[in-house]
Amino acid sequence: MTIQIRTTEVSGHIFWQHRMQKGTLKLDGENLVFSRNIPNSPAFTGTVIPAPFNSHVHISDSFIKDEPPSNLRESVGPGGFKHASLNRASSSEKEKGIRESLEVMNRTGSFGFCDFREDGVDGTKLGRNMGKDQVKVILGRPRNIGEIEQVLRSSDGIAMSSIIDDNSELLRLSAVRAHRDGKLFALHLSEAEREDASAAILLNPDFLVHCGFCSHSDLAMISKKGISIAITPRSNVFYGIRVDYSRFIEAGINVMLGTDNCMVVNPDLFAEMSFLYLNAKYTKRIDPETIISIATLNWRKTFSIANAVLKNKFLFFRSKLMTPYEVVMRSSGEKFSRIEMKY
Repeated sequence: MTIQIRTTEVSGHIFWQHRMQKGTLKLDGENLVFSRNIPNSPAFTGTVIPAPFNSHVHISDSFIKDEPPSNLRESVGPGGFKHASLNRASSSEKEKGIRESLEVMNRTGSFGFCDFREDGVDGTKLGRNMGKDQVKVILGRPRNIGEIEQVLRSSDGIAMSSIIDDNSELLRLSAVRAHRDGKLFALHLSEAEREDASAAILLNPDFLVHCGFCSHSDLAMISKKGISIAITPRSNVFYGIRVDYSRFIEAGINVMLGTDNCMVVNPDLFAEMSFLYLNAKYTKRIDPETIISIATLNWRKTFSIANAVLKNKFLFFRSKLMTPYEVVMRSSGEKFSRIEMKY
């Protein structure tokens, strides 16, 4: 069982302002304050990183045990392997799979996740009361215009498949009504092929997912609008798609990290961080501190409700002074505690 610690002060290697720094993090009134001083007898010493958050996961397909097709559209496209499996499965089968994935996230250090749901209102409500240790952002997917309002009532917003998969009027009304209600709107873009980025941007999404086939001009438009992108390196490579994510960073985009379909990979963010580092060996290097930021800090710009809950919560590797490289490449399976900075 993960150890939970409540403290007002922790010392060691602290990931603070996107850098690993040696010092002490202390609660001063309502504010967290970092200093380079370390007390002679610190209460807690080790390595501290902000709460990791899975910015894109499909948890309801966790029950699927058979190997998915390696062709993306055959696997997750309309009428494909995943949707056929969802249609055949009972609610109890799906809920069992959800419990298993929630346990993986707890065991591997995630504090929360943004889940894209299929199957309209029923899919949105599935397992809603599970995973009380995780901060959940559930985004539903209406199957038709008449279902939009119901999905919004039972979710934190709407997440659609893509420009090429969905009806344009369903996309437009989903975006308009989600924004009207102060909820999130997101969609996949250019996952299997280049799509119309201008059309996606006109929907004013809070964030996009994948964007691997976006051109430099597409990325420039996304950056100019301040739209975040959630990336999922392991899932992309499963489908034979290797992306140079350094292009996103160089374009000034706020990049977040997710794990995508649980039927493809476990929702383990440390595995995703290390894979992102290795994937960049084939394209252009992404330094470990940037990768830690992508997993632990960048999501806060988009998921403000989750940030309000998790802003004072951290992952803590006790008595280990780790470098950013060690955190990214050598911390999977390490014992950690969860720290809450609180009086």
